[in-house]
Amino acid sequence: KYGKAVLGVHLGTLGFLTDIMPQELEQFIEKLKMGNYRIDNRMMISGSARNQEFVAFNDIVISSKTIANMIRIDAKIDGKLFNSYYGDGLIISTPTGSTAYNLSAGGPVVFPLTDAFIVTPVAAHSLTQRPLVLPVDFEIEFKIADTKGAVAIVDGQDMYELQQNQSVKIAIASNKAKLIHRCERNYFEVLNKKLQWGN
Repeated sequence: KYGKAVLGVHLGTLGFLTDIMPQELEQFIEKLKMGNYRIDNRMMISGSARNQEFVAFNDIVISSKTIANMIRIDAKIDGKLFNSYYGDGLIISTPTGSTAYNLSAGGPVVFPLTDAFIVTPVAAHSLTQRPLVLPVDFEIEFKIADTKGAVAIVDGQDMYELQQNQSVKIAIASNKAKLIHRCERNYFEVLNKKLQWGN
């Protein structure tokens, strides 16, 4: 919320967000001091559940409270029903989050500087349900139609319990996340390397 840029150092496995390895950090800090870097502005999701507001950088996952149950979710765009999902849940992702849980669930990879919502069903109980990419000038509502209720999980950390007829509402956040990268970083080279395209 303070508009500060963040430098990520690669300490994990896939690392789609980070391009600086620990052994490169000292050298990159010198480039940083000289202004030899760039800042990417990534969209985030502004949402609300049970009258509590939140911001998501990667995704919001709506699922049943127990792994044994499927869930029904009615989805509305600008107040009008456009789909009813029935399955293990839904992932509502930012383009940055498209290479996280969304990718594992069969959703599309979306260029991270795009402004769009990605809605991906998880193990849908219908072969006709497919991932959907939506423009951000819509307000989207996901209403719990299941009597057993649901949970909404924001960026894998914050959890909101939802009862039947309660909703998660989303829109594009007013602020963007600022990520520091080396000037020569090429996102498509990152995809090629991480996902082993063409091998």
